[in-house]
Amino acid sequence: MDPVILGSAVLGGLILNVMPCVLPVLFFKINGLIEHRDLAPRERRIEGLAYLAGTLAAVSAFAVAVILLGAQGVKVNQGQQMSNPAFVAGLILAVYFFGLNSAGLFHVNISFGGGGAAGSGPMASFRDGLLITLVSTPCSAPILGSAMGAALALSNAWYETMIIFWLLGFGLALPVLAICFIPALNRLLPKPGQWMETFKILVGFTFIGTAVWLYGTFSKLVSSDAALDFLWIVFAITLCMWAIDRMSHSERPARRIRQGIMAAATLAFGFWLWSTEPPAIVTETDELPQIADGQVPDKMKWTPFTLKLREKALARNQPVFVDFTADWCVNCKLFEKTHINVHAVRKAFAQTGVLAAKADLTQDKKPIWKVVNDLGRDGLPVYVIFMPDGTYDLLPEGAPSDLAKRLRKAALRFP
Repeated sequence: MDPVILGSAVLGGLILNVMPCVLPVLFFKINGLIEHRDLAPRERRIEGLAYLAGTLAAVSAFAVAVILLGAQGVKVNQGQQMSNPAFVAGLILAVYFFGLNSAGLFHVNISFGGGGAAGSGPMASFRDGLLITLVSTPCSAPILGSAMGAALALSNAWYETMIIFWLLGFGLALPVLAICFIPALNRLLPKPGQWMETFKILVGFTFIGTAVWLYGTFSKLVSSDAALDFLWIVFAITLCMWAIDRMSHSERPARRIRQGIMAAATLAFGFWLWSTEPPAIVTETDELPQIADGQVPDKMKWTPFTLKLREKALARNQPVFVDFTADWCVNCKLFEKTHINVHAVRKAFAQTGVLAAKADLTQDKKPIWKVVNDLGRDGLPVYVIFMPDGTYDLLPEGAPSDLAKRLRKAALRFP
């Protein structure tokens, strides 16, 4: 196997730790490490290995899914599981209740890190590793693209896919492993104190915010009625967890029975109300907008991307810029605000007449994913300018920092 790909997997997993979708979990785990910084070196190393085992267990599950689907000729793309309503709903519940537990609404023994005895020990660290890997699934990072492209390739032997995913998990776990195995790094952690309670509550609210963001994706995958029903399920489970926590302070012998009845009733309610009814079908138009008149708009004017629309635009000698994006892609939203929906780029679009099209992959659209794969990419965001002569200008992975320059270059070729 190519050593560059293997190194990219480790480095890409390491960089994932500073992505917005992963930071809340990492901060909470580090909070737990600070709280238990005085553990014996052996115990600290065991917790580090348990955390690594959690990340490896999660990436192994993804790798097995990729291998099994690949054996059937099904192409899998990075983040494509976020088009599955059940997966997103499960992620919302995990992040939301982890946030409530961290913020102190209840203290049921479901901690994933930090927070006393319930949140310490190898099992808690293992669950930390699982959670941080699940939360990182919609994320992309610089350098990671080439490794994920190799991992998701249909031509791979099964063990090659597994090795790349394992190295990705190792890179993701590396910061915690370093703190657990290198005493000098452990000593750099701040001392425990009252500030940790405030920090833990703030991180809890960050998790709740992450759940709200994920719900935005979920609401695009199901009908409005199904999305509302899911909120009632969340409400019911929240009430159940609070009630179970209150009952845990009782010494009555029947408390376990009452807790079980409450949990069973909530579970039955959730199954009864749960629905993945798809949203209403929106009719996509292939009508081309008028070519820009040179006036710089206050915000980007996007045209929904379709294959037919691209053909029509190229047929009239008009280059087409396509932003392949999704609601679950944090980097996509960030780069749009910081590098695309800015005056210099809007001015370039207005002056060049290049068509700005957005390909929304929040829902699973296989024909559009095929366009992404034909460009040699397996994850989002992807930015490309299609030319009337059949060529294209594929921007590098990461932020489209020189987009205005590339738009003007395309316009010079096809005025």
